[in-house]
Amino acid sequence: MGDAVERFREGLAAEYARRFPRSKAWFEEGGKRVLDGTSHAIRWNEPFMPVTRKAEGACIEDIDGHRMPDFWQGHFANLHGHNPRLIREALAGTLRDGRGLQSGMIHEVEGEVAALICEMTGAETVRLTTSGSLGTFYAMMLARAFTGRDRVLKVAGGWHGSQPFGLKGVKIHGASFDHLESEGLWSGAGEEIALTRFNDVDDLRRAFSKIGDRIACFAVEPVLGAGGGMVATPEYLREARALTEKHGALLLSDEIITGFRFRPGDCAALYGVRPDLLILGKVLGGGMPVAAVAGRRDVLDLCTRESARVKFEGGTYSAHELSLVAARAQLRHLRDRPDEVYGRLADLGRHAREGLARVAAGAGVPIRVLGVSADALPRSSLVMWYVARDDRPVATCPEEMFERAHPVIGERLLKSVLLLEGVSVRSGLGAISTAHDEADLDAALEATAAALARFRAAGLV
Repeated sequence: MGDAVERFREGLAAEYARRFPRSKAWFEEGGKRVLDGTSHAIRWNEPFMPVTRKAEGACIEDIDGHRMPDFWQGHFANLHGHNPRLIREALAGTLRDGRGLQSGMIHEVEGEVAALICEMTGAETVRLTTSGSLGTFYAMMLARAFTGRDRVLKVAGGWHGSQPFGLKGVKIHGASFDHLESEGLWSGAGEEIALTRFNDVDDLRRAFSKIGDRIACFAVEPVLGAGGGMVATPEYLREARALTEKHGALLLSDEIITGFRFRPGDCAALYGVRPDLLILGKVLGGGMPVAAVAGRRDVLDLCTRESARVKFEGGTYSAHELSLVAARAQLRHLRDRPDEVYGRLADLGRHAREGLARVAAGAGVPIRVLGVSADALPRSSLVMWYVARDDRPVATCPEEMFERAHPVIGERLLKSVLLLEGVSVRSGLGAISTAHDEADLDAALEATAAALARFRAAGLV
């Protein structure tokens, strides 16, 4: 199959050059001083990415004039689509009032946003920061300081941002996740970051039985983002809560993706689980850079002025007024219109999943859909899928994904082909917004059928 794959990729590169000539020229000329052609590695895809001129609602428009439905939606942050009026008007009104840019001062909106987060999640207190990576980093520092322990337990295949305590076991190498993802970490990082298998209750129990007295925290995403969109089972998250309590560790719910996506609050509440610390971002900011660590006051008190045991002191742009204006508008809208927002997202998610089943059956290609769970998240606007090797059931953890997914037709190749078919995706499809409609989803389904036909014609499936 190697020769067929190489010919297929060569054909894609030639087709990209014809379809996106201005984008190709940008990477060869205007963008050559940008290291690697992008300031965020996940935005790159082979042979190159169309350069966006405008993003509005459900769609993006590239500099070659192609307008296409987008389901990447700002790294899954844009619950209402690109540049929604709700957020733009809040920002514009603030700027017209002569406010919004960095002042280095405290503003009323900071307290309003913190109060909304506490009201909607049940957290006792909140500290704001600028990114999810920083949020998970500070949460893990707090856990280590609060417990006096050094081990951070995380899921193999889980992603908690490009920060030191999360840079182990994100990508599989060979058949193992047991490796560091970066050079430059401290010499003991490999030992202090421990891994466990997602949705494997027995493996989680083994980890706590073995090193439970050294575990400061267990960090887990209710839905694995980089890990492929698998949803935690209720039994797994509830056992995580029980084990952390039993062994004196903290439970960290990384809800950078899931917070405010399924309900006007945290996703863990749908499981009946209250984490010690909750890390929020993406949807929280409505398209602006803001993140939060929320939860127990006795833990977060370690970074107050009086304690100063943990240097979670923020940076220049923490609690930036304009970002918080966007967050306030977003949170109020979600709190006040939950049925309107989440009912629509659920309907669109169901339409997409039913359509994917029809497309797969028509193509005779085994597709496995992720991002939804009958037991935990039956009403999901995350629609991720992969081409399977065979008829085995959908993967429930990244290790199974490695074993069951097609060895050639992976996320990057799917994205490349679907862009040529006029749709921007992530992990098969991605995140549906309230700006999408059934026509956008039908366009994505047609593009998926065309992509599968391409793979069949090339002999890849």
